[in-house]
Amino acid sequence: MTPSCPGDATQTESTLALADGPLGYTACAGTIRITDRQDGALADLFYTAYLLPHDKAGQRPIAFVWNGGPGADSRLLQFDALGPRTLENGRMIDNADSPLPAADLVFLDPAGTGFSRASSDEAARTLYSTTGDIAATAQFIRRFLASQGRTGSPLYLVGESFGTWRASAVAEALVQVGQPVAGIALISGGIPMGEERDRALMRALTLPNRTATALALGKLDARLSADPASALASSEQWAREVWYPALAAPQSLTASQRQAVVTGLAHYMGIAPDRIDTATLWVSPRDFRQGLLADEGKTLGIFDMRKTVSKEEKSGSHAVIAYYRQRLGYRDGKYAGIEVPELPVGGNWQYDQAPITKESLSRAMAGEGPPSPSQPWVLRALELAPAMRVFVATGLYDSLNGCAANSEAANRFAPPLARRVDTHCYRGGHMMYEDPTEKVQFANDLKSFLSNAGNVQNVE
Repeated sequence: MTPSCPGDATQTESTLALADGPLGYTACAGTIRITDRQDGALADLFYTAYLLPHDKAGQRPIAFVWNGGPGADSRLLQFDALGPRTLENGRMIDNADSPLPAADLVFLDPAGTGFSRASSDEAARTLYSTTGDIAATAQFIRRFLASQGRTGSPLYLVGESFGTWRASAVAEALVQVGQPVAGIALISGGIPMGEERDRALMRALTLPNRTATALALGKLDARLSADPASALASSEQWAREVWYPALAAPQSLTASQRQAVVTGLAHYMGIAPDRIDTATLWVSPRDFRQGLLADEGKTLGIFDMRKTVSKEEKSGSHAVIAYYRQRLGYRDGKYAGIEVPELPVGGNWQYDQAPITKESLSRAMAGEGPPSPSQPWVLRALELAPAMRVFVATGLYDSLNGCAANSEAANRFAPPLARRVDTHCYRGGHMMYEDPTEKVQFANDLKSFLSNAGNVQNVE
């Protein structure tokens, strides 16, 4: 049975060239109206959906996908990684690595991004906030599923960076109203768990990412460079055994003990000892990015620390608009960030899920995430949904995340919950799929995750 697109969305029939033959799919481009409690319009949220023919739609998984920001549209995950058509050298080509064979895909542009627009300035103030965004996204998903008769389909939520907050919180919100969620995929945003209870350990476990970066840039001595895998293992062990207790209680150390920690940090990070604060013994993400190549006057990239220049905007904006206007036949609106300037979504964002404190703002300024902590959405969703699974993806060269830190966070759940959390580390940055080899591995891992709805092992 050929799918029908919701409402007045445009509908296009296409095929994806795969090794085992062409895969026919339906592409939908349209908006869904989001309303407040009095049924007043809040926004028209734009989506791009890719749906496969089916005999029993309720048995086929469906994944809702978004990027982060806040204030980012869905272009990166859609056109660089997961969509059936992706950008290569500024033109659209078939993406044989798309997880579309495993699940229908719905890419969502939050309010104020892409073609999505708030209905008024007042509505924008509601939607440009963590809690308002969560409610709007949950409503969008429920309305899309209802329009397709898909409320019983295995449902997945896939978010990148700040979008991991959206995925985690929306999962909890949906389960609370009786909509089952099969899984959430958290890409380059860690595991939203609320205020960190052991910040010293999580900070210490960012060390292997920095060791990997220093190795990639040739800043470590020959003993470590000769065996990178051993160097990363040694880095994590030293972080746990030496740096962690030092960060937890720096005031308890003698002068010689402090110096030993400084020497170890210089050894595993490659930065000069005089750039390390001997009082706190903490090297923030910003400190490391500014310190490793300070003698060359260079600062490492936030999203990929192997790079030392700001990433130029990738070519492809013309191809994206041509794709929507010509191939998909979508004629309405203006695409923010391409056809018209970006809207100030991020600048106007209200982090209203938790208070902003002097300490949390200071951490954000140093490169340690948003200006206030998340809520423990993942824990609560796992407890509410006994069959839900979690996929966590981290880039080894990302300054905003740590592979070892995310693995540790996953292992800190109670054992029945921890068995439902699967962590992956890729040799890439925040957008690990920008590396051709990692893109294939990332897509295959995600495809496997989406193909195993309800397959939870060793659960109580």
